[in-house]
Amino acid sequence: MIIKKIQIENYVCYYDIKSFELSEGLNIILGANGEGKTNFFEAVDWLFNGINRDLEMLVSKKKLEETEVGDSFRVRVSMTVEQYGERSIITKSFLVNKEKANECSTSSFMIEGISENTSGERTQVDGQTLLDRIFPFQIRKYSMFKGEAELNIFESDKALTNLIELFSEAKYYDKYSEKGALLREKAEKAVEDSSKLDKKNEVLYRKLETEILFWEKEKTKYQVHLNSTEEEIRKIEGNLQLAESHVSNADALEILIKRIKNIENQISTNLERIDENYTTSLFDENWILVNFEPFHKEFADKIAAHSKKRRELQSNFDKQKGIKEGVKKAKEELLNNAVPLPIGVPSKSHMEEMLNDEICKVCNREAKKGSEEYKFMMKRLKTYLKSQVIEDNEPDKDEPFFKFDYTNRLDNLSISHEDNLKNLRLIRTKIEDVFEFNDDRKKVNEELNEQLEKEKTERDRILGNSSIAEEKLIDVLKNYNAWQRDLKNRNQDHVDYTTKLKNIESELKIKKEEKDKIDINSANSFLIKTRNILRVIETIFIDTKEKKFDEFIEKLQTKSNNFFKTINIDAFTGTIVFKRQNKLNRTITEVELQEDGRTFHKPNQSLLTSMHIAILFAISELASEIKQENFPLIFDAPISSFDENKKPEFLNLIYTTGNQKILLIKDFVIKNNITKELHISKDFDIVRRDKAFWVKLERPFDENNLKTINSHIITL
Repeated sequence: MIIKKIQIENYVCYYDIKSFELSEGLNIILGANGEGKTNFFEAVDWLFNGINRDLEMLVSKKKLEETEVGDSFRVRVSMTVEQYGERSIITKSFLVNKEKANECSTSSFMIEGISENTSGERTQVDGQTLLDRIFPFQIRKYSMFKGEAELNIFESDKALTNLIELFSEAKYYDKYSEKGALLREKAEKAVEDSSKLDKKNEVLYRKLETEILFWEKEKTKYQVHLNSTEEEIRKIEGNLQLAESHVSNADALEILIKRIKNIENQISTNLERIDENYTTSLFDENWILVNFEPFHKEFADKIAAHSKKRRELQSNFDKQKGIKEGVKKAKEELLNNAVPLPIGVPSKSHMEEMLNDEICKVCNREAKKGSEEYKFMMKRLKTYLKSQVIEDNEPDKDEPFFKFDYTNRLDNLSISHEDNLKNLRLIRTKIEDVFEFNDDRKKVNEELNEQLEKEKTERDRILGNSSIAEEKLIDVLKNYNAWQRDLKNRNQDHVDYTTKLKNIESELKIKKEEKDKIDINSANSFLIKTRNILRVIETIFIDTKEKKFDEFIEKLQTKSNNFFKTINIDAFTGTIVFKRQNKLNRTITEVELQEDGRTFHKPNQSLLTSMHIAILFAISELASEIKQENFPLIFDAPISSFDENKKPEFLNLIYTTGNQKILLIKDFVIKNNITKELHISKDFDIVRRDKAFWVKLERPFDENNLKTINSHIITL
């Protein structure tokens, strides 16, 4: 989008119709204070954002004075733009009715739009809709800036959010991550409800829920402490940097401060690497088993003795059982070879007697050997003897000597311990290594602290050679040393809070894992699978959004620094850094100027202005790349803090950055001390621009009478 023309009619100091025919590049509008320059900016802003309120304040007093009572005229601001080969005209206006002298009423407030195609055909359209289409209101926020104070757009927490909404692909993942979080939370609730149905885990489950809630609150609390500490560190570093600006030998001091900071960083790194959380290692790293081997040997000896005794007892038992079974077998064989007794015979001896006598003394009949009678008595005896064998040979009901095989389990346990002895023997070495490592770090820190004290003494000596008054120097040194102590304390707090947060996150992870184990054992498997899938999906959305967010910030930072160096060529700039942090579940991005990786806390206003302008140019270029469209930038008095010698150079560099820009400045307009006439300085001749205008009041005029005010436009 290119603004081709702006017309202002009867608006404040612009009597009748005044036109600005603009170029596609750098347009400079010059004007001394009170000559109409700022009214031009306000007229354009009213066109873009103005509402139907206090319209009488916008009326040209000169036009109202010349209008007869009862007559009317129109106050109007219009803009002709060119976009994609088509022209559009947007006009905002209202009707002024003169009621009586110096009094008027307003009516017929309207926003009109005209769209003109490449063939020259014009179509009447809704003006507000047309404006929002060709120049979206989100982008207009980054297009118009009044004064240097408004250039720092990132003072607002919402500024970066607006930019992301405009240009970053991260915005596309907001709705997905929110939906993913909602679905995951519902799945978590379903799994929890399912787990709670298992009454045996109910008490433990509720206990874990309470502990998880506690650790999450602790995490939030310490995150607030950490953010607050980081803010305090930045403030203290700013105070120190200001104090350092009062001392002489700045180069030596800068080198010394870097050395001090490097030593402090080494000390801090060593402190972080020292791990003296021995209680945790006692159990998590199995340090408690360092003296386990003697106990294992005693245990193994007892198990071996027990195993041997068991085998001896089992062997004796087996022998006795074998003897018993042998006796039974012998007896059975003996009975099978004997002459059986008949069943019902009073005794075995009677049966044997009858067989020997070959007579049955029961029936008193002869029973010769081989006869049927003899065979019958023999069969009866055998039957009797067989019945006797069956009684003695009943199934063996003896139970095993050892009902359970606990000895084998103990043997396996002993073997398992034996296999682990190699790893357990390494524990002592690990413990010795940890203690040795910690002791070495402590010794290094002792040496570093000695070196640090020497460097600080040298720093104090340099501070003592300051050129400022002694009384003020004492205050500076007093505050400086106090700030140094505060900085050291805050840095230690930062380490402590960071460590505490890591421990809290570790505890939180453990509790959540314990809760998940109960879910796996108690909850419906389908619900668990669904929850796990939704957890992964939510993580993917969040990670992707973070990645796109970081890519956008990196691109914005790179472009900003490129412009920053371009418009400050051959001059100190430093580096623009976008710092991102989370505050109370909100992502905050702050912009700061850094010098050699260190925050530059007190830059001069011109450097800040050029930094902010560089960021705005970067945003404009992003808009061109992403939306494939150019949008203008309009600045009112953006370089008032610049040195006179720097202004032409700065404007020349802006000229090379491309895209349409409209700069309203009071510079280069000079008043003759004798004639009081205004003229343009010759220095403006060297300023490169595509087009320039001079806004000045029509002479003569009465400074105390607005009815005499009328701004003229001179194209230079």
